Amino acid sequence: MNTVSNDYCRASCAGLIGLQVAIATVALGWLLLAPPARGQMLLVPLTGSASQSLPARALHGETRLIGAGPTPGSLVVEGRRDDLTALYRHATLVLAVPPGGCRAGASA
Repeated sequence: MNTVSNDYCRASCAGLIGLQVAIATVALGWLLLAPPARGQMLLVPLTGSASQSLPARALHGETRLIGAGPTPGSLVVEGRRDDLTALYRHATLVLAVPPGGCRAGASA
């Protein structure tokens, strides 16, 4: 094998390893942040208008407010994921509450 082939092989292997690490990171992140079917969830608005309309859109059915989330405009609620999926269309992320984090009113 010549030097050019060795360099190409190293670059290809490094690229594949990088891709695998990226896929594993995204998958792990999704597993950790995927909202539960029922329980506490963090609602994070992505725009100013989503932030203003979030309380009215989120608090219906069995969903109840726990308190303010850690980021401006975010809320911690308890309820069913199925009741909150419409928020995705209104620029709002529905995430799992991290273990030991996001206590309503807690300051860092």
